[in-house]
Amino acid sequence: MHEGHRQRMYEKLCRGEDFYDHEVLEILLYYVCPRKNTNPIAHALLDRFCSLSGVFSAPAEELMLVNGIGETAAKYLRTVGYCMSRSGKVEGVAILKNSESCKKLVSLRLNGKTEEFLELYFLEKSGRVKRVFSYTTAERNKVATNAEIIISNIALSKPYAIVAAHNHLNGSSSPSRYDVEFTCTLQLICSMNGVKLFDHFIYAGEGDIYSFKGDGRLDGIARKYSLGGITEWIKNSES
Repeated sequence: MHEGHRQRMYEKLCRGEDFYDHEVLEILLYYVCPRKNTNPIAHALLDRFCSLSGVFSAPAEELMLVNGIGETAAKYLRTVGYCMSRSGKVEGVAILKNSESCKKLVSLRLNGKTEEFLELYFLEKSGRVKRVFSYTTAERNKVATNAEIIISNIALSKPYAIVAAHNHLNGSSSPSRYDVEFTCTLQLICSMNGVKLFDHFIYAGEGDIYSFKGDGRLDGIARKYSLGGITEWIKNSES
């Protein structure tokens, strides 16, 4: 199965041609997935872990959450990552330091989408993107995920901060009532888990990206929808 394609990939490798990151993973997975099409598995790994270094440094138990990756494949990828770290050749990934760097990533990932997507970028303290979680309902005008999934992903990945982004297909980046409610919910989840919500972006096209932080709304949401804000509200309601 897929022998013709695999042979062409091996020949490309032997010729020393350049490879995309997903092609590197695709070839590596041939050895532990002999009867599977490894291309979609490679894409799914990079979508979740952002880069080759993210894949190779991920815990085996989280690797196995990716469809197509079993225990053997997870151990294999961890071994490759260990070898790379010993050789000092693990490359860097996207680093989000400010609003402009965030907008560049949001544009790169959401441009051209024909369905609404919600994406959460989990950051380390340095601003390095360590995980990307992408959700869609396969509908043009609605996207959502539930709080339990977000909380579970936070517990698993332990980010320092989160950047949220989603796209609008109606040509306007103005936030809807639902967008505001979701931002409030996400801020509360972050506060409960000791994570900073850096911003929530709405992408409607190049040059039309709304920022809750840039518009000044995120600060107000953070004050109200946090453990401290709720405690203060309870005190005031009891007095």
